[in-house]
Amino acid sequence: MFCDSVTDIEFLWQLCLKIRVYAPPEFWTVSRDELRRSYNGVGPEHWPQWARKALSVLLRQFAVAALVHDWEYSRQYKSWGMFCDANLRLAMNIGKLALYERRPVLIFYGIAAGLLCQLFGYKSYCEGKLREVVE
Repeated sequence: MFCDSVTDIEFLWQLCLKIRVYAPPEFWTVSRDELRRSYNGVGPEHWPQWARKALSVLLRQFAVAALVHDWEYSRQYKSWGMFCDANLRLAMNIGKLALYERRPVLIFYGIAAGLLCQLFGYKSYCEGKLREVVE
């Protein structure tokens, strides 16, 4: 799922609430517009938009976990610890999603996603920012 509207983000946010994903406290009070501007789908920001859209469709079941993860990557204050926390939360939220959907095999995808972000995502994390959304 690649979300371009506040309605799409609201749907994902409600699902986050229902599944009770792990997120920093500020995540629950941020505007949906800010979430929309931080969410780029599944994949790193430096990838072309068409590649992120394709991967987002392929891995649409992880959109809930990616919403929290992308928001954390776009925050202003950054540190190595917050980077590690964001990647751990990504893995744990995919695990929660796996349990919610009764698809335990997804837990392994969560571990892989968190590990890949940890190994290769620091540059994206450091450069992460809210994107401009053209209506």
